[in-house]
Amino acid sequence: MSAVSVMIAENDPAQVQALSSALGRQDSMDIKSTVSSRETAIKHLTAVPDIMLLNPDILKGQPLARFMNLVQAKSPRTRIIYILQQTPSDEDLISDIKMGVRGYFRTTDSPAFMIKAIQCVFEGGIWAERRVLEKTITNPMILTESLQAHLPAIPSLTNREKEMLAHVLKGASNREIAVSSSISERTVKTHLYRVYRKLNVKSRTKAIALLSQS
Repeated sequence: MSAVSVMIAENDPAQVQALSSALGRQDSMDIKSTVSSRETAIKHLTAVPDIMLLNPDILKGQPLARFMNLVQAKSPRTRIIYILQQTPSDEDLISDIKMGVRGYFRTTDSPAFMIKAIQCVFEGGIWAERRVLEKTITNPMILTESLQAHLPAIPSLTNREKEMLAHVLKGASNREIAVSSSISERTVKTHLYRVYRKLNVKSRTKAIALLSQS
């Protein structure tokens, strides 16, 4: 399997060094470039990195939506993960995830944690605490009932499948879904397998990622 190509967009030289050192030791990671400004980050998108590790401070007040649009135009496959020195409020994180940021980690997190985050996002998921993911999907029952309007290309979900998906979007585990619906965990897994197949995703994390953009 080819390595995940990474751009580090960080204006703190010490953090650049720490990240480069931590990720550079991994065969699964390929550091394509390190940049310290939003302008340079946009220019270096010609290398088409899979992941941009972004310290949002380098945006210097520029709206995130504008930056995301530039990234999308230059390199549609590039996914952004925040590097955070201070943790924003859940509301700010939720807003940024809805704009397209695919996850975040803190500078104090371990290299192993960072690598898991990068792999998760590279594979199409969102890397965030469960409470943030849960809050990101607002009014899940309404969302699932109007699924065809958001994603008209997929086959229609049965009412039971919509119910299972609604539980997933609320952050429920398979066991919690089974208890709530008075069915076995095996039956829950069967229903969710069918849901994910119709959504063309392989996991609940990827389903949440897909629906958060719909």
